[in-house]
Amino acid sequence: MNAQEPPEIPKIPPNSKFIPPKLEDYRIPVSPGYAVSDNRHILSAPELGGESAILAEFDAAARSDHFSIALQKIIRCRENVVPALLDRLESDEVSISKKAAIALGYLRSPLAINPLIEATKNPNRQIIWQAASALSWIGSAEAINALISLLRHPSIQVQAAVAKALGRASLPAVSPLVDALKYSDDIVKVHAAHSLGQISSPLAVTTLIEALKHGSKSVRFEAAWALGQIKSPLSAHPLASLLTENDISVQSQAVQALKNIGVPAIAPVAQMLKNSSSHTRSVAARTLGQIGMEEVVPLLAKVLKEDDYAYVRCDAASALGEIGTHDAVFYLSQFLKDRDRSVRKAVERALIHINSPEAQEILHSHRHTISIPNYSVSNLRDFGDESDYTTIQG
Repeated sequence: MNAQEPPEIPKIPPNSKFIPPKLEDYRIPVSPGYAVSDNRHILSAPELGGESAILAEFDAAARSDHFSIALQKIIRCRENVVPALLDRLESDEVSISKKAAIALGYLRSPLAINPLIEATKNPNRQIIWQAASALSWIGSAEAINALISLLRHPSIQVQAAVAKALGRASLPAVSPLVDALKYSDDIVKVHAAHSLGQISSPLAVTTLIEALKHGSKSVRFEAAWALGQIKSPLSAHPLASLLTENDISVQSQAVQALKNIGVPAIAPVAQMLKNSSSHTRSVAARTLGQIGMEEVVPLLAKVLKEDDYAYVRCDAASALGEIGTHDAVFYLSQFLKDRDRSVRKAVERALIHINSPEAQEILHSHRHTISIPNYSVSNLRDFGDESDYTTIQG
């Protein structure tokens, strides 16, 4: 059987500092171990293993799925590939240096810390995000301290990359990230807020609450997300104030954060049901439904019964449908004959959404009842009986 043709060797820039694998590294020797029948899959050189072959596959990987496979082999490789990856980190080919930075982060070698720090410091290298992330994956005190010091780098891009990477750190990074959220450029604040949410320290709550008032919607969005991760009751009222936010993404994030906070979030949102603005009451009703706790059912039932605006009552019905408890079904059933058609339809949709046996029974009874003034005519057929019973109730 003929040996498999060697695959094309990836082209390496002439000014690169590392040597590509030799041609013979790609060949599959003809031996009992590799001579397989024609109807069997023939293994490629990278799949057979060996440092040169693995590095060749790593260099050639262009698609994310190919890179993932190559990276797993790098991590499992028995040989010490750190020196080879450090050479690739200095490559003028950006794609190779980016991949090398990521791999060095996964390998967590102390030898990679200083080269990665230098790569992170240089915004012209175009690998600052990957190098900063790699330092955070290494996670040693030296690596984290280096990242923290780079929050004061003159380049905004470096500060932003570092602020993002510090989300994998812990308490030592909180105070520097809080300072970045207070005083840095908006793009740095966005990443600092997100990282504070990842660390989830209560020490950041006060500054994140202040960030909810920031002029940038991206900063407000990330601050709301972070507060939802920390789940401090202190943030419930400030988050509730975002429910009337013009930007729908910020408003939705505030709703999710309040949902994460749970019971302490009910009171500030419930207070909004008394607001003179029908829009605010509508938003509050929907939010209570998304918080989804049984304690809010009587509040929503009161809105469904008493609010002057049909669309607010519709939102209250939908919210009850989201909660779906026994009491929610009971209150909804009282408004299947509401004076407003849109409310009746909203109640039906809510019961359909709940879809419990009790809700199904109520809907079936309602759909088979004909309403005329002062009377109710109901067709009560037993499906196991051919007879048809019709009752008229005054």
